Amino acid sequence: MSLRRYGRRSAHAERGPSRTFSILHKTVLHSPVRFCRQGWMPSIAVKAEDEVDLSSYVEMSGDVGVKMGNSTVLIEDSIEKKYESQPKEIKDFFTLEFDKSCYFSDGKRQIDYVLAYEDDAANGIVSSEPSAAEIDPVEDDDDKEDGVQTRSPAERRKTRRNNYELNLQKMGLQLERLSISPTLGRTRFVLIHAPFAVLEKQAQLLSVKLPVQQSDVHFEDRTLLPGFLDKLLARVGIFDFEPTVKKVLEEPDFFTAPYSSDRRTQFVNWDRPDILFPNAERSRMVYDLLTRAHYDEAVSDKTKKTSQYRFGIERLLSQRVYNAAYPLHQEMRSSFTQGNEISQRELLYNHWVSWKNIMKYQPLDCVKRYFGTKVAFYFAWLGYYTRSLYAAALIGILTVAFGVWNLSEDIQQLPLCKGITLPFVFLSSINALVKMSYLFDNGVTVIFSACMSVWATFFLEGWKRYHAEIAWKWGLLEFVVEEDTVRPDFQFRVKTKRYNPVTQQNEPYLSGKKKAMNFAAGGATVLFFICLVLAVLFGMVVYRVICMRLLASYDNPTVDSFAFLIVSTSAASINLCIIMTMNYFYNSLAHRLTRWECPRTQADFDNSYTFKVFLFQFANYYSSLFYVAFFKGMCGCDPAGCFVELVIQLAIIMCGKQFFSGMVEFAYPTFMSLLRRWQFMAPMVETKKQRQDRIREENSKRSGDVIKRWEADYYLNPTYDQFLFDEYLEMVLQFGFVTLFVAAFPLAPFFAVLNNIFEIRLDAYKFLVKTQKPVPAQAKNIGIWLVILDMISKITVPINALVIAFTSDFVPKMMYYLENKSMLGYVNSSLSYYDASDFNLKSSQFSNVTECRYRGYRLSPCTLMSQTTTMYGTEVCDDELGFSSVWWKVFAARLLFVVVFEHVVFIIKLLVEYIIPDVPSRIFIQIQREKYLVRKALLSELIAGKGTAEASPEHKASKRFSSECVSRAVNGDSSDNAFQPGSFEDRGGAEDDADGIESSRKESNSSFFTALQGSGSVQTLPQTDEASLATAKEYPS
Repeated sequence: MSLRRYGRRSAHAERGPSRTFSILHKTVLHSPVRFCRQGWMPSIAVKAEDEVDLSSYVEMSGDVGVKMGNSTVLIEDSIEKKYESQPKEIKDFFTLEFDKSCYFSDGKRQIDYVLAYEDDAANGIVSSEPSAAEIDPVEDDDDKEDGVQTRSPAERRKTRRNNYELNLQKMGLQLERLSISPTLGRTRFVLIHAPFAVLEKQAQLLSVKLPVQQSDVHFEDRTLLPGFLDKLLARVGIFDFEPTVKKVLEEPDFFTAPYSSDRRTQFVNWDRPDILFPNAERSRMVYDLLTRAHYDEAVSDKTKKTSQYRFGIERLLSQRVYNAAYPLHQEMRSSFTQGNEISQRELLYNHWVSWKNIMKYQPLDCVKRYFGTKVAFYFAWLGYYTRSLYAAALIGILTVAFGVWNLSEDIQQLPLCKGITLPFVFLSSINALVKMSYLFDNGVTVIFSACMSVWATFFLEGWKRYHAEIAWKWGLLEFVVEEDTVRPDFQFRVKTKRYNPVTQQNEPYLSGKKKAMNFAAGGATVLFFICLVLAVLFGMVVYRVICMRLLASYDNPTVDSFAFLIVSTSAASINLCIIMTMNYFYNSLAHRLTRWECPRTQADFDNSYTFKVFLFQFANYYSSLFYVAFFKGMCGCDPAGCFVELVIQLAIIMCGKQFFSGMVEFAYPTFMSLLRRWQFMAPMVETKKQRQDRIREENSKRSGDVIKRWEADYYLNPTYDQFLFDEYLEMVLQFGFVTLFVAAFPLAPFFAVLNNIFEIRLDAYKFLVKTQKPVPAQAKNIGIWLVILDMISKITVPINALVIAFTSDFVPKMMYYLENKSMLGYVNSSLSYYDASDFNLKSSQFSNVTECRYRGYRLSPCTLMSQTTTMYGTEVCDDELGFSSVWWKVFAARLLFVVVFEHVVFIIKLLVEYIIPDVPSRIFIQIQREKYLVRKALLSELIAGKGTAEASPEHKASKRFSSECVSRAVNGDSSDNAFQPGSFEDRGGAEDDADGIESSRKESNSSFFTALQGSGSVQTLPQTDEASLATAKEYPS
């Protein structure tokens, strides 16, 4: 295949484009990996045959020169160069995919995946690709799966590895085997490259969506603070990037369609096969092949029962056949320049990871293109969640400020009953605690709690709308997750088989009885650990009692005044340490327990694991808060009330957990990366020659030579299957702290914002710098976490209502204020009397006390007075200290508040969910526009095919369809054109037609039409009879 300059025209191009396009529908492209800036454009070899078998892929020697059959057609400048015709900012965005360090030794074939394993030889020699005869294809029958182990583990691993790599080559992948420098001891690497034909086949199997045409529906960017403030912020540039930088970071809006080889010329960058598929998609497609490749030789032998279960890179990693499997990071130099020379990784580091951009928006388009949609959705959700907390944090600060402004000095010098070892304490001595309680327990707190309950709904509904925007832009709005393949562990462990009528094969099947037994065992284990959490909680209660007795024995007024704070703070800190320790052990146990349950698919595994861990974490973190809020008051609280203790407990657990997690996320990856590098630098067994080679290699690296890309990534921390699980779990638990107990700690949203601002950059640094690049997995949303968040938002309402009604003093304060029109004397009215004349006093400062006061609306003992006077009248005495009528009235008011609060807030939440649509109007217009173009394309196909397809088999088969199909294709479904408020507002200068969407360009959209037809996303309606064609002519395109 020859290379020609852009300006030179071929003889084939002079014949006109008609023959070229007709042949192009039968094309399998192959082109060299060249940089556009060099000014070279490859000729494109096109096979004239309709079918290309898999054996052709194996014979390819890279993407440089490919001959497929005897007939080869050269297509050069006859077709418009889509890449060169694009604007400069779009070309700059796509050229970020280039990285010279991620290629084979020939510098032409891109490395899509890397496998690493340990071997006895390490000479640093690059080996040529061996033929099938050079690889020993002995089937690995002596496997522990058969219960026989006649060969050494090293021999079995080598046989599996050889068979696996041979099968990869049979699937069309190209391998380059090499061993790196003696620095890594016995580690060898296998570099994997997928030719364009393999990628094209995979793209069609996985329905990879690629851009077709740039969207012609444009909207003005919405701003939070329109007007002068927005212009001021734009001039300062605190939250946004420079316009020139934004053009590179933001991916242009494109109409997308599933890739089809028959319509490849209609896709953007089709004439640049090296950048047609993004690197993330290339790695995902290669990983799909790695998970399906067998590691035994007799794959098709039906007599071998185990042959169909020996496949997948994950099993080989678990068996230590390979030590690592990962896609490559792009090179990140210590100093790099702006412009076309910068790589995507360097761009992300400079404009995303760097702390100078801590207040700027995240470049999610670049994150998606580099890491894939699964990681991008996590950062998109985390960023949206953090932005949503800004208003909540501001209102929380104002709530506390209101409490500070309205602090009361209505504290009298009255003795309070404390206990046996510490009988009394003056009410004035708890003045600080009472004031601290009022900071958070005031009238505004109720309004703030109601607002946060509604805020949770606004947040979830807003996320659904924001998700619709980015999902449409990334081509995932109608994405359907393919059925997960059966986990290899399930296939190996499950011995029972059942006939599957779909595949018409006997497949592993786990009976309902076995599933129930596994579920019961797992549930019992989770229940046991929850009981263990409750036991720890009981231990904390005993700890508080013992510490209070010890501090009371000092008989020191100063110690007595601070005893409550000392005990509460120390108990909460110890509880936090126990919580963090139990998390570490339980997460590991939950993973083992889920593996023992043996779920069928990876999705089932993830859901089961998530449910176990979240249920335990919910009990682990929130049990002490529930105890203090709702149960500790029955046993007696501090004279200042249980509300202060709840504030202390919540503040220490939430803030302490965030601080500890942040420190671990910052230090742990760096420490493990250094430890991993040190381990690889120091081989356990080293000969004298190996030591000399290693020292020479290290000296050469210090002199300025750069280590290979795959070696540098091998030093990084490996990723694991649930690498995003801990990140989501941390944020979901924080969401619970922010919403469930916000009535006790209005500053929770503020501390959450501070944590999340640093969390985004720490996670970005960890994924981009300190961790091997994860597999760019595809995802539609944040998965099961959205269901958990919705559940938390619903239980937020009753929990906040109960905290306000029964833990705080809001209800009795409001009752007192309504009765007296003032809060003067409230503290005195809330205390009951107790006869202290029989106390054996140990402190001289309380020698003359005959009565004391305690919290609660109780009747007075008859030894003190015959009647008890309350704000509602007088009542008889009671030596049993029974409940007074005031207590019953306050209790009824508390219940009434819970019912009213709950119903009002739930009604508002339901209205918000009903009123706010999940899809914004701008995305609705984009979808309608895309559907309109599809219908227009279908009609154009019908009219254009009248004179050419009369005798075709497709035309004869289309006689079965009626003319209603054409009418539906032209007019569309009425549900597609459903009007939404604000969907078709006037954007200035746009002329709306009868349907409200005819604001498109007048230029031809034929490329978009053709790509959608036959792409797999729409079904082309066949032509009907003459009457149908006549009907179609009445609706010209």
